[in-house]
Amino acid sequence: MSHSGCGTTIYEVKAGPHDRENVIVSADCPAGECSCCCEGGGHGHRMWRLDEHGERAEQVPAQCVPDGDGWRVCWPVADLPAGKAARYELTLEEGPEGTPGVTVALDEARKVDFAINGEPFTTYVIKPDVARPYCYPVRGPGGLEVTNLGPSDHVHHKSMYVAQGEVNGCDNWSEGEGHARTVNMGVTVLGQGPVLGSILATGDWVSSRGQKLMQELTRITVYNAGPDARIMDWDITWYAAYQGVHVGDTKEAGTISVRVAESMEERHGGCIANAYGAKTEAECWGKRAPWVDYYGTVADELLGLAIFDHPSNFRHPTYWHVRSYGLFTANEWGIHDFTDDWSQRGDHTIPKGWHLSFSFRVYIHRGDTKTAEVGARYLDYAYPPTVTIVES
Repeated sequence: MSHSGCGTTIYEVKAGPHDRENVIVSADCPAGECSCCCEGGGHGHRMWRLDEHGERAEQVPAQCVPDGDGWRVCWPVADLPAGKAARYELTLEEGPEGTPGVTVALDEARKVDFAINGEPFTTYVIKPDVARPYCYPVRGPGGLEVTNLGPSDHVHHKSMYVAQGEVNGCDNWSEGEGHARTVNMGVTVLGQGPVLGSILATGDWVSSRGQKLMQELTRITVYNAGPDARIMDWDITWYAAYQGVHVGDTKEAGTISVRVAESMEERHGGCIANAYGAKTEAECWGKRAPWVDYYGTVADELLGLAIFDHPSNFRHPTYWHVRSYGLFTANEWGIHDFTDDWSQRGDHTIPKGWHLSFSFRVYIHRGDTKTAEVGARYLDYAYPPTVTIVES
């Protein structure tokens, strides 16, 4: 395939002060006159890692994704020690068929299926009869399920979801009488390919009487992270599209919420650990931390699920509503409950026309917190390698 007028671009990736392993990086894709390449998710692009002499050493997967009015190219960096740099060359040319990577299958008004290299990963359920959209099942490395759907003790804990117990006086957390709902209004597939798959879901938060409370935009991105990990990003925006929004102080909330698999629960031998070395519900519940990891045994294999709170988030580092019975949420709101002090409040108001955005990463891994290097993987997310264009 000929790309008249299109050359190559050289990128330099700098690790910074941290060792990097299997980290996804991204940079502007200078493909203005070749947008046809990007429209298909980067088909027609080839990325090469260069050796110390500037020669092509190996081809690596690359994919373009939409970013505002332009495009970004994403690719994996397998191993880059702290303080080191590596260079990559992007060319606009057809390459051989490679790994399918992440595929996204949309069944409109019902669900979205994500698969990684042909293996099912998760399904985002959006059908009309649910209280709010959720991901289930969520499979870790080896295909084992790491979440629980609507257990009898808390039927509203739907695996992995977004919810809040007090929005303009309405309860969009429980499924009790008079609860509010999140009604899916549509899903757009933003991309799929060798590096990632991504969707944008739009929903309305609606009271039990049908009043629209606010609008939610949630972008879910699933990465091709190799055989020993599953990584997904949740970028959530709450828009006060219809009126001002009051978000109340309550522990019954999770801007991202998970109910871990029953066998992983702390009460069944699992472990809760946070970024500061605290362990157990007693040390982690209601405490602030950049991340928390919850791990335990699933079918005789030790698996964990960590949630990362991005430094740009409101009230970072967030508080954690994490329980021995398996509930695990990032909760910026329930401050009076967490501190046992009614003078400290987590209420917040979003004026009409304004918005509040959050970014979280879910890292599903083999082994315990130390083995999976959860702290290092958090740094990949919060303080990623820097990427610059050195030649184009």
